[in-house]
Amino acid sequence: MITGRYRMVFHSALAPADAFATATRELRSWLTAKSKHRAIDIAAYDAGHSQLGKGILLLHNARAEGDGTQTRQWQLREHDENGYWLSSLVVHAPAKPADAQQRTWFWLDVEYVRRTDGEEMRAGLPGIARKLLAAVNAYDHWAELAPRPILIRPDRIEHLLEILTDEERRLPVVIASPHSKIPFDTWHKVIEQATKYLHGIASIYILDPVTEKTFNAEIGSSFGVWGGAVRTYLPGLDFAVEDDARRHRVLSSARIEADVHRSAGLLAGLPRQLSADSRLPKPLSRLSRADVAPTATSRDSTIPLDHSTIVEELRQENSELRELLELFDYEERTLRGESADLRDDLLDTAAELETANQKIAELSDWVRTLRKRLEFAGKAAEAWVPAEEQTVLPTQLPEVLELMDGLERVEFTGDIDVVWKLDERAQSSTWAQTTWQVALAMQEYADAVADGKFHGDFRRWCLEPADGVAAISAGKVKTEESETVRKNAKMRGQRELPVPREVDPSGRTYMGAHIRIAGSGGMSAPRLHYYDDVRGTGKIYIGYLGPHLDVKSTN
Repeated sequence: MITGRYRMVFHSALAPADAFATATRELRSWLTAKSKHRAIDIAAYDAGHSQLGKGILLLHNARAEGDGTQTRQWQLREHDENGYWLSSLVVHAPAKPADAQQRTWFWLDVEYVRRTDGEEMRAGLPGIARKLLAAVNAYDHWAELAPRPILIRPDRIEHLLEILTDEERRLPVVIASPHSKIPFDTWHKVIEQATKYLHGIASIYILDPVTEKTFNAEIGSSFGVWGGAVRTYLPGLDFAVEDDARRHRVLSSARIEADVHRSAGLLAGLPRQLSADSRLPKPLSRLSRADVAPTATSRDSTIPLDHSTIVEELRQENSELRELLELFDYEERTLRGESADLRDDLLDTAAELETANQKIAELSDWVRTLRKRLEFAGKAAEAWVPAEEQTVLPTQLPEVLELMDGLERVEFTGDIDVVWKLDERAQSSTWAQTTWQVALAMQEYADAVADGKFHGDFRRWCLEPADGVAAISAGKVKTEESETVRKNAKMRGQRELPVPREVDPSGRTYMGAHIRIAGSGGMSAPRLHYYDDVRGTGKIYIGYLGPHLDVKSTN
């Protein structure tokens, strides 16, 4: 499930009193900045009131445990006609053992809680996140979460390597390399723009020109980064395992230069998802965002209240309690939905892995048989000669679209922004490889049809593949949608996708044929919709690559 939530979790060495004071100050500064666009009553905030304006509610709770643990929570709700923006800030100071380093935790969540049907609202990088990072020395264990890229010179390489291999690191480390043709100061500013959405969800570093060579020599070429590229190193990095290198994505300097803004979105996608979905650190694991008690309106208890004032205070407290009950319900529904999605993903991944393992076993058997035949034929030495070409599969979906440009008979006509959105998911490297295999199979199929060597459709090509041809599992290919989808105007409309005018004068055509890029079902598994016009214009047009389009169960 791709979440619209922004989550930032870090620890600092601030004493509890300083941490609470900093959070209070920066929250006020953020509300003051927001008051320029919304009617927020800062005086009400200073007085400790919960109602800060029409549809704007701030709940606050402070508590101390017997062991010395202290927690303060703030919860801001900004209502509109469809729901409300929920901003939750928690500052937690566990009891400090005498021999332990002080760690005060900050936890910020911002998301939109929708009461009506509609598209999910996605939280941007909240202003309070920037303010907190500028005011606090924030850490993900040893990694620094700074508001801008940290420059790494030769004397800091060892420290950076320790951060990369730190087993307690929760968040990605993003490292940018200097550009070989652009002055370092200029490229540094480009990297600042390309990493502008990573604040609080990844630690960001940039190597200076002298450091780049030494750094890459230390970690090896498989894990290196150079030539202006930016690499995202996920938690659990192991330099001793060569195959682990493929997990850690590289964004080329050419792609950054082509579109810095889009590159910034791509770089932030996976870290944002990991930050939102990963387990909270142990000190925060038992806390709930909904654990915020309603705050009674501050007043002088010696002043008698008239009936209308009492009624108004009771109405406000009742409203706050109702809000909290609604939030508990929302939290429960969200957790259930995420649990269901994770279960579906696990089942889908297990099925894909089983199929891949079977294929590997068949190919291994084939290789062993061929080697035995060569040995029997007196050509034993040839049986162990390495392949002349090594196939390197793409690891990013945008990269697949670039590779498709080199295919004569397969053309992508869809929305590239939807594809970039898919690349936020941890499974996207697998999806990229599957999509590329689909494209290669389509190319060979289209060539065979154009040459008059094959007379069926793409599914038939995959169902009965000739020896040595590129094909995918026929079970992934669906030649049409269900009758329910075809007859529903909204759902059919989603599948009327772009094509060249020579295919259809309107520039769009219905694409019921689709391919499961992952999984056997579930709405989180991506789909590729295509239109086979090989017997017309000589091409197959891919009009959509993205999350599962609506079907009956989601309509």
